[in-house]
Amino acid sequence: MSCLKALCAAAFALCLPWASAHAHEGADKAPPEIGSFIQESGYTEVDPDSLMTEQYYSVERFPSMAGQASVRWPDADLDAMTRAVLILESQEADLSRVRYRLAYSMYAAPDMPDEQQALVEVTRYNLGPALRDDLAQYVATEHLAPAQEFGVGPHVSCRFVMAPVMGMSAAVNWASRKEVPDHDARRADCLGESCLSLADPSGPLVPASAWRTLGPSQLQAPGYRGHSASGVAKPARAVEELWAAIASDGMDPLPYHEEQPHFTVVMSFDVVGQDSAAQGLVRQALVMDDSISEIWTQRLEYADANPDFSELVVPRNHP
Repeated sequence: MSCLKALCAAAFALCLPWASAHAHEGADKAPPEIGSFIQESGYTEVDPDSLMTEQYYSVERFPSMAGQASVRWPDADLDAMTRAVLILESQEADLSRVRYRLAYSMYAAPDMPDEQQALVEVTRYNLGPALRDDLAQYVATEHLAPAQEFGVGPHVSCRFVMAPVMGMSAAVNWASRKEVPDHDARRADCLGESCLSLADPSGPLVPASAWRTLGPSQLQAPGYRGHSASGVAKPARAVEELWAAIASDGMDPLPYHEEQPHFTVVMSFDVVGQDSAAQGLVRQALVMDDSISEIWTQRLEYADANPDFSELVVPRNHP
């Protein structure tokens, strides 16, 4: 019996932990804000049930499932953005030289203010071709590695609407997907840089001393496979650590704005330099504080070194 079937046999009621009153309805029956988020801009709606298969709940992805039959799912406590990255990776080709852009907003329908949902857009850009094209300027064709070694696959964007249900902190209620053409990816903004740029975004132009060092993540070891062979965090783990740094003191509800996500996250993996690296930057665009305009959080990690976290608080300009 597979691990997934054993889990379902142990607790049939939790076999579909993402199911809710809305999970099997199309986004056209959702509140207008949800429907627009899921269906606009060329996204094609995906049945949430089709995402939570043994392809996702595999021992390769969740080593903690090996030989265990538990009523508790290995991703039960994960935040929405971390889970969004894991779901995308389970559906798409493996790529190592990538940049992720995530946009996260909180939403609650006016008639149900206590039922807060997370609206997450996660886009994975394949930087392999851009890196190969850059190397072609300096390396003779016969010495240039084939495209397959840099990574072959489309730029992909997924949108998820998630909410807590019994047994799952971020259950998928609605989902959609689209492929991003190369010319759109090149024009897309990743916090001040093109999403296909070989340079990472660095945030506002301020002295380095303006950034405040943060303590290391206090998260427990992940139940999923969180690190590469070099020891550097994989995308999901890097995102989880960044979110923990931002939300460690709790997170108050924020008013929903369709055109402005509350948080934008850009994470690059093995894009800049020769050594394995994971570099991330977060912009919190809406801060419920009269004296603060926005907050930036940075995570930098290189092989054989612990990640560094820092924060930049941008004051609000008063007349």
